[in-house]
Amino acid sequence: MKCHIPGANVKVLGRTAHALARFGDELYLESLPDCILLRTLNAAESAYAMVKFNKNFFTYFNYNYYSTEDNEGLKCKISMKSALNIFKSPAHMDKQVENLEIKLDAESCKLIFQLKCRHGIVKTHFVSILDCKAMQAVYTKDSVPNRITSPQRILSEALGNFQSSDDQVTLEVSSQSLIMRNYVDTNVDLTKIIRTQISLKPSEFDGYAIEAETTITFTLKEFRALLAFAEALNLPLQLHFETTGRPVVFIVHNGSTFEAHFVLATSKCDSASQATSTQHTNVERSKRKDSNSTLGSAKKKPHLEVDISKCLDEDSHLFNFIDIPEEVMLNKTSTNGNIENKSKSSGKTEEPMDCDNIPASPAAKNMIKSVFKRCFESTFDPRNLHGAILAENSDSE
Repeated sequence: MKCHIPGANVKVLGRTAHALARFGDELYLESLPDCILLRTLNAAESAYAMVKFNKNFFTYFNYNYYSTEDNEGLKCKISMKSALNIFKSPAHMDKQVENLEIKLDAESCKLIFQLKCRHGIVKTHFVSILDCKAMQAVYTKDSVPNRITSPQRILSEALGNFQSSDDQVTLEVSSQSLIMRNYVDTNVDLTKIIRTQISLKPSEFDGYAIEAETTITFTLKEFRALLAFAEALNLPLQLHFETTGRPVVFIVHNGSTFEAHFVLATSKCDSASQATSTQHTNVERSKRKDSNSTLGSAKKKPHLEVDISKCLDEDSHLFNFIDIPEEVMLNKTSTNGNIENKSKSSGKTEEPMDCDNIPASPAAKNMIKSVFKRCFESTFDPRNLHGAILAENSDSE
């Protein structure tokens, strides 16, 4: 295989390589008598891309330059990273590259990419062939009931409202409207995510033919990649799809020069379950509000007859503060004093302290009075301390 690509078309080839790199890590190349096919497949086998360059895309094209007995063209697989190294800056390649030559080195089993740039600069890349085989995906695009032709700007602006963390998008199509929304798993907490939904009318599209109303869900990563490819080439995007579970085909083509097919697997979006989960979340929110209001009202009430040991056994609270009125505390202190006096008058010996029943710590107010006892005495006069030396100087002078 040997072909020459003019500088203007080298830019298109570079854009194609960058778009396919967002689908898969390996690039399959196959030369046929009238075209060259570039294919790739992602690791999960849920996204497939194929770009077909017709014979008029090249200034020179020979699919079996190194002829064999079976007269078959080139079938090989190369690394996607190697292809990206050749087309590092596709946006400026038409201004720098005058011609690109691709040929096969039959002796060393390598593909040779020779870029002839301005001012006589020639860049040659030798890409190793990983395998000599082709890849083909089975899908239909002509007999599907639903077809939409849209300017890439409409869908790009719609996706601009979605979050970068969204993984999948759902299309709900009917004869009246097309609804795009981000897919949310029902197992995720709906209070921590953003729900986005956009409704588009049929008049906003160039072509809108929906025979079977359906809802499909597919990945956003590959969808953004093909939209960027269509935007870079300023070409419309065609959608061909059937129903849930069947692949959706996106087509970008430029007349008779080249045609790109992007096939994405679809999954069912259970909107009813999502609505149920949303209602469940709302119910939980109302329950939390009710519980918080009851807790708030309970905190306002003084806890007079609460057993401290029971409060310490509760797992829901780490600390339980109990406000004891001063009058109740004084009554308890007086009763405890009477009991102690009775025990002393009876002359009975104190029983050993029970380790299982440790008495509670003294109240804060009693602790302060016991430490600063003299300050609370009614006969204490601070003026009597005037002139008294409470602590001598440590220095001799």
